Amino acid sequence: MENFQRDGREPHAHHDVLELNLHSSEEEYIGSSEDDEDFIIPAKYVRITTVAEILAHRIQLPISSSSEEVKLDPRLVSEHLYMGSDMEFIAQPAASLEEGRVYELLALVQSGIVTFPEHILPLVLFSPSLISALRSVFNDLKVIALIPAKPNSSTADPSLAQYGTTAEVYEYSGSEPGLRLKTRVKQRFKVIATWIDEYENLMARVKILPEKSLSPMQPWLSSKLIHQRTSLIERAVLENSWTSYRNSLDTKVSPLAGWVLQQFDCHSLAARVRLQIKKLMAIDDSSMELVPTEPHSLSFWAANNLLMDDEGRLKLLEEDNIIYRLRTVLELISKRHVFSCCVCSVPIADHTDVILICSQGTSLFFNNPRTAQVRKVMTFRQVQNIRVVSRPSVEFSWFPGYYEVTLLNLIVLVSIIFLKMVIRNYVSCRYAWSPGECSSCRNHLGWYITSAATKQMKPRNFWVLCSESLQTETISKSSDVNVKLF
Repeated sequence: MENFQRDGREPHAHHDVLELNLHSSEEEYIGSSEDDEDFIIPAKYVRITTVAEILAHRIQLPISSSSEEVKLDPRLVSEHLYMGSDMEFIAQPAASLEEGRVYELLALVQSGIVTFPEHILPLVLFSPSLISALRSVFNDLKVIALIPAKPNSSTADPSLAQYGTTAEVYEYSGSEPGLRLKTRVKQRFKVIATWIDEYENLMARVKILPEKSLSPMQPWLSSKLIHQRTSLIERAVLENSWTSYRNSLDTKVSPLAGWVLQQFDCHSLAARVRLQIKKLMAIDDSSMELVPTEPHSLSFWAANNLLMDDEGRLKLLEEDNIIYRLRTVLELISKRHVFSCCVCSVPIADHTDVILICSQGTSLFFNNPRTAQVRKVMTFRQVQNIRVVSRPSVEFSWFPGYYEVTLLNLIVLVSIIFLKMVIRNYVSCRYAWSPGECSSCRNHLGWYITSAATKQMKPRNFWVLCSESLQTETISKSSDVNVKLF
């Protein structure tokens, strides 16, 4: 899902730096290709997990060629199936690195990208020496270092940030061209030193950072009271009666006022963050199930999806304390955000136009296997002042469509004798994409995602816009003062 050059030139070999060239005025779009062939989902992506899911009729399987409505599976979006069906899982998962310990890791420089733990980052590499080094990583720690380049630094000779994240390589394919990887961001680190090894690969000596939180505000609480307290907090968010529940609870178990505890209790802050996310993005209850509830996971999930510049993200990345991260997130998402074209400033969307269609959030990383470019994008249900400039295509589509089968169909599908034949004959229905540009200045903004004419998919259409093609203004509710984030 990308803008391919017509001259068929091979991609350059120097892809150690992941560039984000998002709004070149010389980009050409090819909207049609030989992409009508069946796209077979490998059997490893057919999810048959628990008896509970089977009884609940919630097993996700590829769509057949019928005209039934297709639901976009938010879990499978993060599988990055467009990377190819020949990806291989690494059998032994990587263990977490010890906090406070120093490691020497193979490093990749990220230009225009700041990653946070628990996010998925797809990578494609073409450098022969780097590919050789990564194959050694597969048999060792299975972990690499991702170091962001400082904002506004040179692409040719980037200045490296002092903090970064480790990434576990959990799936790969070495078939030509290049090496395709799926990585899961794991832990934060501080860069101690970097150097170029004898094979011209970047190496880094890093110190794994701890995840700190304050001691429990009520250390004398029994496990039963802690459970009751957590249940009340969750109930408060669901029933939108936060103040009454929190004040009632904390006056029973603490001599401190409830409003004091709210500022320093990670579970209280996490509940408030989730409530603000739901209000800000107009997310329904079913989509809110994709938002983490555990405070550490939520702080990283929200940090990745925050509408802020890379300098602000780096500041959050170096922060060890979960309380600080959650309070910073809460401060930012309590404000209104408006998106506009980064070139001519024409209005594009409002924060309520954001749609949550992936478990990773509304800000996602994708890759083009042909050029190795990493794209950071945001998803919107509707926009304004954008026009579509090409015919739809499904080649390298980032969004596969799936539907929920009934229990009766499932029993037929899992027949031992015919299982392989059934999977081969069931075809995934992918969303098609068309490039979109600003109707005022023709700046490339992203893509319009639509379902095929013969398939009724849900959602039927939405927009995927490049983060660097947009500028975001934060409007303070108290003063209505505009603050540009990027």
